[in-house]
This record gives sequence, structure tokens and C-alpha cells, in this order.
Amino acid sequence: MQRFPSSFFVIGMTGAMLFSSPGRAQVATDSAEESRAATLNELKFEFHITRAELIAPLKELDKLYLAQLEKLEQQAQDRGALEEIIAVRAERARVERHPPEREGADYPELVKVRDIYEKSKAERTDLMHQRLFPVIERYKGQLETLRTEQTKRNLLDDAILTNKQLSEVSALETAIREARVNPGPADASPAYPELGGTAAATALKVKVQVDGISHLFLKDGEVWFDHSKGRASPPGRHQGNFPTLLNDKTNWMPLWNGSITKPFAVGFKFPDEGDTKIHLRISAGRGTAEVIQQPSARNDHTAIVELRDQREDGTAFFGSDWLELRLSW
Repeated sequence: MQRFPSSFFVIGMTGAMLFSSPGRAQVATDSAEESRAATLNELKFEFHITRAELIAPLKELDKLYLAQLEKLEQQAQDRGALEEIIAVRAERARVERHPPEREGADYPELVKVRDIYEKSKAERTDLMHQRLFPVIERYKGQLETLRTEQTKRNLLDDAILTNKQLSEVSALETAIREARVNPGPADASPAYPELGGTAAATALKVKVQVDGISHLFLKDGEVWFDHSKGRASPPGRHQGNFPTLLNDKTNWMPLWNGSITKPFAVGFKFPDEGDTKIHLRISAGRGTAEVIQQPSARNDHTAIVELRDQREDGTAFFGSDWLELRLSW
């Protein structure tokens, strides 16, 4: 497609107005306005093409991981391990961005390949974000220039469309910067919503020191501990002051005010309408956990996870230990 500088359209329009009849001048003006609209579409197209090129390594990684999951499922089938098959299918559903039919129990081979995948995806996502920033800056500059030109030519409808696009890409830039400060799950990025990643994630991984019983609350993209009904030491406070690891990246050092911590922004989101079903899986460590309150309109979309450093029969362990769990919805 042949491209022309913006000055070409200005000269073409001016010439038509000076040397043509009024009727032809109107036709020329309409044609110029169509060219400007095409220029906005052209800029959008170029930006999305560049973004798609940066996203490609992430999509390729997903394909490789899905192929590995297919092998794991076949191996589990050969062993006649039903629970392993269910776990692999649930993991595949998460990667393909649809709810699993059933949640299975993790097993070592699955945990190993998942950890490799999530580490690689987190690294590639961060690199993609770094490379996308200059692309966004250039795109914003082009949109600002186009908006100014359209405004000068009294093409206000076109200028409004350009300004809307500028606002959207600026919001995208802000969301990416926030995601880098408070990383979400490896499969979530505001830069590629078409792959399922958004600024508001639909999963959360937590690694926490548990002593006795305590409760983790989730609401409006924030988490906090409430130990008012807990037993033994609060999370992370047994024989020290230890951070809680979120999504393998963020070291959250809770700020306690009595028995409750200050809410900490993570960046997830529960659906605004209807009830939400949170799935919980223990991926490592000692003890158990249970979602004792699912988020819904009846409780202002607040979820509660009970953390227990106990055996399945309810008897307590001695001391404290780390518990790693995954939440998805």
C-alpha cells in the first residue's frame, strides 16, 4: 500500500478549493476527509501488526506447552491414572482460557512442566512489555499529530475518533506499567487481551507461611489477611516476619493493623454479574486450604480462603511451614 505524508492531503485539498468549482471543492474535501480516516486506520493497523509480532513468542510458548500437556495426558492414560488425566485437562483448559470441567490433583510431573512454562512465560511477557513501550510512545506521537491536524482542518468527528484511540492506548500503557509493578499470573497481560490476558487476571498463586489457622480475603483486585478468628501465629509471623509470595514474583510484606492486614493490590478481577466459582489447588508445601466463601453479589464479591497448617484429619502439625496454592476462576 502506497503511503503519503500528511502534507500531501493538505496540499491536495487546498489546490482543489482554489481551482475547482464549489461542487468539486466539496467532493475534494470529502475525499480528503476519507483519506484522513484511512490514515487513522492505517496507524491502528501498523500498531496492531507490530504488537502481534511482539506477542508471537508468547503464543508459540503456549503451543509448546499444550503439546507437552498432551504428552503428559497420554502417559497418564497409559498408566491408567484417572486423577492425573483430570489434572492435565484442567491445566489445558486454563491455558486455552475456558473453565475446566473438573479440577484434578497436581502431581510431580505436571508441577515440573508448569513451573518451567510459567517461568518462561513471565520472562517473555516482561521482555514483550519492555519492547512494546517505545512502540506505544511512537504510536501516541503519531496519534497526537493526526489529532492536531484534524482539529485544525475542522474535522472534529475524525479528531474525536483519533482522541478516543489515543486515550485507549494511553490506558493500555498505564495498565502495562501497573502489571510490571504488581505482576499477575504468567498467562495475563493487558498487552494481549485476544490471548486471554487482561489487566485484571483470573488466577492467583500464593505461597505463604502458615501456623495454625488463618484466613485470606480477596475482593476488588486486593488481598488481605484476617487473623481475628485464627489460631497460633498470623501468616508469615511465626519465628520471624516473612513475606507472602504472589504469582512467583511479588514479595508481599503484609502491614498488620491488629489482627487484620492492609489490603494489597494484586490486579485480579471477579465477574461483576452472577456468582463466581473459585477453584483451589494445593501445588506444594504442608497443610490444607479451602475456599469457605465464594464471591457473589450477596457478599459484595468477597472471597475467603481458609489456610490450615493441619493434616486432613484436622490434627495440627508442630510449628509452621510453607503452603503453596493456586486459585483460578
